[in-house]
Amino acid sequence: MVRALVSVIAMQVVVAIAVAAMFLLFSGSESAKSALIGGAIAFIPGAFYGLRIIRSRNSSPERLLRAHYAGEFGKLMLTVLLFGGTFAWLKGICALPLFAAYAATLLVYWLALLMFSKKLN
Repeated sequence: MVRALVSVIAMQVVVAIAVAAMFLLFSGSESAKSALIGGAIAFIPGAFYGLRIIRSRNSSPERLLRAHYAGEFGKLMLTVLLFGGTFAWLKGICALPLFAAYAATLLVYWLALLMFSKKLN
C-alpha cells in the first residue's frame, strides 16, 4: 500500500513537471510557473491524504474509517486553501496552464484507481 501511494504521488509530480515543460516550451515561463503551481495544488492534498491513511493502516476498521474521513476533509480544505492562496497572493498566474496541470495531475490519481480496481477483479 505504501509503495502504491508513493508511486501515484511520484507519477503526479512527473506529470505536473511534464505539463509545465510543455507550457514552458510553447507559452513561456509564466505559463510554466502556473502549471507547476496547478500540479502542486493537485498532489500536495493527495500526499496529505495518503499520509493520513498510511499512519492508520494497521488500526481498527473504525479508526481507519475516521482517518479516511479526516484525510478527505483535509484534502478538500487544502485544495480550497491552495487555490485561494494562489489567486489571492500570487501575481501573474495564467489560469489555463494552472487548471490544465491540475486536471492532468488529478487524472493520474483516477487512472491509478482504475488500474488498481482492474487488478482486484
